[in-house]
Amino acid sequence: MSVVAGKPMVVILGVLLGASSAVPAQEAGPEQSPVPDGVTTDPKAMKELQSFESMLAIPSVVNQHPDLRYRDLAMAAYKNGDKERALRMFMRASSYADKPSQAAVANMYWEGVGTPVDRPRAYAWMDLAASRGYNRFIAQREYFWGQLTEAERAQALRVGQDIYAEYDDKVSLHRLQMELEFVRRNVTGSRVGFVGPGKVYGAGVTSAYNPNATSWMDLTELYRPSVWNVDNYAKMKDLQWKVQVESRPTVEVGGLQNVKPSEPSSGK
Repeated sequence: MSVVAGKPMVVILGVLLGASSAVPAQEAGPEQSPVPDGVTTDPKAMKELQSFESMLAIPSVVNQHPDLRYRDLAMAAYKNGDKERALRMFMRASSYADKPSQAAVANMYWEGVGTPVDRPRAYAWMDLAASRGYNRFIAQREYFWGQLTEAERAQALRVGQDIYAEYDDKVSLHRLQMELEFVRRNVTGSRVGFVGPGKVYGAGVTSAYNPNATSWMDLTELYRPSVWNVDNYAKMKDLQWKVQVESRPTVEVGGLQNVKPSEPSSGK
């Protein structure tokens, strides 16, 4: 359960539930849907999500994805109290189009965690985090906007231009694509990313989907498009967020209110 509408830890909690740390979706049985209540999606996509999460449970695979690697480093720094390093690592992850990290940057600027408070910059970062339609971040962005003064709003629009120039998906997804293609080509030995027949040792991992995993895995499984093709990968991360985070219940917390003490009992 998480808290929405501007509460300090909502985005950080969201990150903890995000891609590399998400709890895997349930395996579908004959009478069981893998989709949480309130979320409707294609069963084929859900099956692919299961394979996607199994692959990202392999440390060597996660480490080859800079968006997740830097997000994990950011979370470790945050938990260890090094908030300045956490902000730097979240920004590195953000440069590879990681929406939870972009939202974390926004939240840290808003609250002044690891950096001086900068509400216009916080809004611009949250606007970027919400750009692929993540409902929690859209709500947070609108909350931020409602709290800004007119002068802060004007500043947010100016600052946002510079942030989008460096971190917009068109730029950051291309940056991520270059990294993923480099890994594929160096492992498979093909300059066009061809994955031929073969197996790789040490890639197998036991999971809810594959409890009998061995140390061997087919290359075609390890280098599936949802994990290494940037367009498919981004869509799968979006689906994962929808299933693992947005479908979970939230608690809306309003402002503090003064409550009159109750009248002492008369004893009658």
